[in-house]
Amino acid sequence: MKSIKAIVLAGGKSSRMGQDKALMKINGKAMMQYVIDNLSQAFGEVFISGNRLDYPVSMKVIKDVNEQKGPMGGIRSALAYCGQDIFVCSCDMPFVSPELIRNMLQRKEEGKISIAQYSGKIYPVLGIYPYAVLEALTESIENDDLKMTRFLEQQNARYIQYDESFKHQFLNINTPENFRNAELIMNQRIIF
Repeated sequence: MKSIKAIVLAGGKSSRMGQDKALMKINGKAMMQYVIDNLSQAFGEVFISGNRLDYPVSMKVIKDVNEQKGPMGGIRSALAYCGQDIFVCSCDMPFVSPELIRNMLQRKEEGKISIAQYSGKIYPVLGIYPYAVLEALTESIENDDLKMTRFLEQQNARYIQYDESFKHQFLNINTPENFRNAELIMNQRIIF
């Protein structure tokens, strides 16, 4: 899609993992690369939002305008850089498929934040953020109000529901246990 740019959110501290999870390898490929590859099937341009300059992929990196502000800081920086609507996906969600991405784009509500929801949980790091929310995001960051769920409520975000058939796609890999589960899932996919 030309009117929306894709952003891989990779600016987190990975504190629960103990190392930079974006660069951890599953079957010899960095977790971030799976996300980039999937986004590339749905978008003409994919950027990385993060504060490293040495990612092992040749992508444009958007550095945080305000560091240490979590996903909100990365989304705000990406919106300001791109100057248009963006689709965001966290670097720790390697199973989000191009089909799911396209489905979200078809079901988004114009001018509204549109976020994935699965099994009662919302995923602020998987969805569409319209350029129109940049000012409100900036204001939240300036007020140090960084709770994404509160921001989504304030903006009357649209939650796009997904059922059990999408279960693995919503696996966030935050801990070593999550990572082992991801390896098992990935190996099952390769076997089938």
